[in-house]
Amino acid sequence: MQVGIKLGVGAAAAVLAGSALSLGAVAGASEPPPNPGQQEESVPAQPQPTQPEEGQGPGAIVVGPEGAAKALERLEKRDPRRAQWCHGRVAVSKLNVRSGPGTNHPVKYVVSSGQSINTDWSRIIRRHGYLWVPLSNNYWVADYKLGDGNGKWYIKYTNC
Repeated sequence: MQVGIKLGVGAAAAVLAGSALSLGAVAGASEPPPNPGQQEESVPAQPQPTQPEEGQGPGAIVVGPEGAAKALERLEKRDPRRAQWCHGRVAVSKLNVRSGPGTNHPVKYVVSSGQSINTDWSRIIRRHGYLWVPLSNNYWVADYKLGDGNGKWYIKYTNC
């Protein structure tokens, strides 16, 4: 086995393939040629694993088209009169807190349902199907999941 590693993957594959071919010839094992009148079976495509939502479990506040429009308006309209720091409570069982705004950033910890949370809506970002807002410790949460004309909040705010 050490020789195969030193030879490299290609050489090891050639050695193994040669061994398998010589064994097949000695044992008389071979694949029959395909029947030209027969069609090959198609293998159904396997569903791609989906990443769990940022806010997991029951409690998300599902909104209709009006609520979705209001959420996206917050992204587009930076009103200085609106409170920069929004205070609320986590509405879902578990909400990921990440090192940056996006699912490509590592999860640093998880907050649970009912926990108090403060988000900075002056720095809201839309990315990976969510509206991301930073916390006071500069970690980020997805507090709104975008939908097809609908969406859902993961945080129930009291002042925003």
